[in-house]
Amino acid sequence: MTEALLEINDLNTWFYTDDGVVRGCDGVSYSVARGETLAVVGESGSGKSVAAMSIMNLIPNPPGRIVSGEILFDGKDLVGMPLAEMQAIRGNRIAMIFQEPMTSLNPVMTVGRQIAESLRLHQKATKKEGWAKAVELLRVVGIPAPEKRVHDYPHQMSGGMRQRVMIAIALACRPDLLIADEPTSALDVTVQKQILKLIRDLQKELDMAVIMITHDMGVVAETADKVAVMYTGQVVEYGSVEEIFNAPKHPYLDGLRRSIPRIDLDEEELYTIDGIVPDPLNLPVGCRFAPRCPKAMAICHEKQPGITRFSESHHTRCWLYGKEDAHA
Repeated sequence: MTEALLEINDLNTWFYTDDGVVRGCDGVSYSVARGETLAVVGESGSGKSVAAMSIMNLIPNPPGRIVSGEILFDGKDLVGMPLAEMQAIRGNRIAMIFQEPMTSLNPVMTVGRQIAESLRLHQKATKKEGWAKAVELLRVVGIPAPEKRVHDYPHQMSGGMRQRVMIAIALACRPDLLIADEPTSALDVTVQKQILKLIRDLQKELDMAVIMITHDMGVVAETADKVAVMYTGQVVEYGSVEEIFNAPKHPYLDGLRRSIPRIDLDEEELYTIDGIVPDPLNLPVGCRFAPRCPKAMAICHEKQPGITRFSESHHTRCWLYGKEDAHA
């Protein structure tokens, strides 16, 4: 097996609120190797972004904190790492593209200056070198007339262009790992395709690992090597993209797969998963998907299932395959 660049082991990131404890990540484990794409998929509130923010050490404290677990990056544990050491990694060796560029970009700084700042901070580039590299990066991410657009402010650009600027900032220091949090959710379909192709092309060029956070199974099929399916803070299925699409085990994953719109189905035939994601402060006893599951059995409402492995890379958390003595 390819050695993991990033390996998360039994990560628990909890939020302490006035109403109780929210387990944003509840025993999350996954890994990604250099040059590989891991898709992390699930509905809103499943814990996808909490895991990503834990990797970046950006969990707001209070109310949140990493309670336990490991986040091993190139052999070093990021959990509890001194701030100065973490700042040298964040934005440099690990970069992140956030979901909404308009809230992530500084509205009173030109895009060129924002790209150059990253290079000056991490690569010790001079002002002149940073500006020249900013122009080159805008050209790389497909922004026309980069010599002019480098002087623009974020509000002067379209959504697609702002997202390209975010990618330029993320890639400025040629990171080993790129975390893309719903990078195309606010864009039209044509621009989505362009952004995904751009990330793939740059990934090949830099031999970069990518964690693609999404709720779009079409994006998963198009981009991923491995997939982690999350529900209420837990990974409920994990495997290669072929195993996930061709041999899904968990009923939640099966529902996500069947929910993908198909051109041969009319609107009345579209599949939907019944119910809603449970309140994180009031999770059901037993399997957390049981109240929505068409295959739920009595034990599903009584005990949390352990992990059942089908291969070295493929496992699920479901009573349909598990035994009471399964590894929790």
